[in-house]
Parts: sequence; structure tokens; C-alpha cells
Amino acid sequence: MTEEKAVEPREDATAAIAIDAVGHRKRLLDRFSGSGLASLHLHEIVELLLTFSIPRRDTKPLAKDLVRRYRSLSALLNAPAHELAEVNGIGPHCITHLALVREIMAYCLKERYQRKSLITHRRDVEEYLRTVFGHRRDEYVAALFLGNRNDVLETEILAEGTVNQCAVFPRRIMERALHYGATSIIVAHNHPGGGIKPSEADWSLTERLFAICRLLEIPLLDHLIISHQEVVSLKELPRWKVSVAR
Repeated sequence: MTEEKAVEPREDATAAIAIDAVGHRKRLLDRFSGSGLASLHLHEIVELLLTFSIPRRDTKPLAKDLVRRYRSLSALLNAPAHELAEVNGIGPHCITHLALVREIMAYCLKERYQRKSLITHRRDVEEYLRTVFGHRRDEYVAALFLGNRNDVLETEILAEGTVNQCAVFPRRIMERALHYGATSIIVAHNHPGGGIKPSEADWSLTERLFAICRLLEIPLLDHLIISHQEVVSLKELPRWKVSVAR
């Protein structure tokens, strides 16, 4: 009686998994092509995004892991590169791809509001600023330099620091305003911790900037604070009239 040799099913199983992954990707693409992102769950959107930088692997488990970690697409796209590198299955190509998607989104929003009156369409500005640095872990300060028609001449991050601390120099802001030929300025910064209440340091900076801007006849129109879900305008708070524009 001859002994039958056991057949290793590994290659066939791997091939079957690969074929199934290809079919699953096609189904996701078909749903997106037919109905857009509205037809997909969040983890499926992330999964579809990952397929373009991870072409030969089933990305569904990784997508679900990323959604559990970051809970939103915006938080994922704004995650630091060094943090993403620690996630099993994420490589340099994938990190670069996610960064590219984030920068393209920001660029499109910038193009969108550059054609509009910034003050009339402040929601567009808030959306852009939140996309740029609403989910960043460190605090950033940006200035939006406006022209005669309230069009955006340039947006520039002028300072960055650690959580709860960011050095801002009004002189630097005014130098850039003169460089761009701005006729008015909006300052914005983020609160990475999520709190939206202006600090005493926020008010102190605003008061100093407002006074300098008035002397140079380049008005400070507003100071915006951006958190993950909300944007607060200091100009709309009662203290602005009392301590800033007095």
C-alpha cells in the first residue's frame, strides 16, 4: 500500500485570496463610479484609497484598523508621517500618497476661495483652514493676506510649536503683509487639544496685532481659532470691542 503524499494547499489558497481581493476592489470601484462616496462606508473609502498605493494586498483589514485609530478621514490624512510609519502595513509609498491627497484637497479649496469674496464666504475659509491644520498635533499660526477685493493673495504658516505653545511675532506677520502688498489680514491658529476658548495669550496677541495693523493701515479683520469640529471668530466675541478695537 503506497502512502499518498499530502498536497500543500497554500499556493491555491493564496491565489484564491488574491482573486477575491481583485473582485472586491472592482465591486468597490463600481459602487463609487455609480453613486460616489455616498455609497461607501468610511472604512470602504479608506480601503479604496489604499488600493492605489498598496495594489497587491487585501487592504480591508488595514482600512478598518486605520478607521479605529483615527475615527475620521480628515484625522487620518493629517496624521504625522512618523506615526503612520509605525502602523503595520503602511509603507513610505502609502504615506506619500496620503500626504498627496491631503495637499490636493487643500490646493483645491485654496483655488475655490481665491475666486470669491473671503469675508462674504467665511465658511469656505474655515473649511480650508480646518483641512490644512485642523487635526495637526502641534499648534500652528497662519496669516491670510488679502487684497483690495478681499481676495486671498497668499496664505502662510508663520509659526509652529508644541501643544499649548507657539511663538508668534507680530513683526514677522507685518513684514509678510508688506511683502505681498496686502490691504488687510486675517490671523488663524489651531487648538490641537480640541478646546475652543481663546486664551489670554490669544487675546494679547490679537490686541498687539490690531494696534500695529491700524498704525500701518492694514486692518486686522479677524482672528480665527480652529479645532477639530469648530471655528471661533474672536471678532464675534464681546471682548473684541472692549479690549481689541477700543
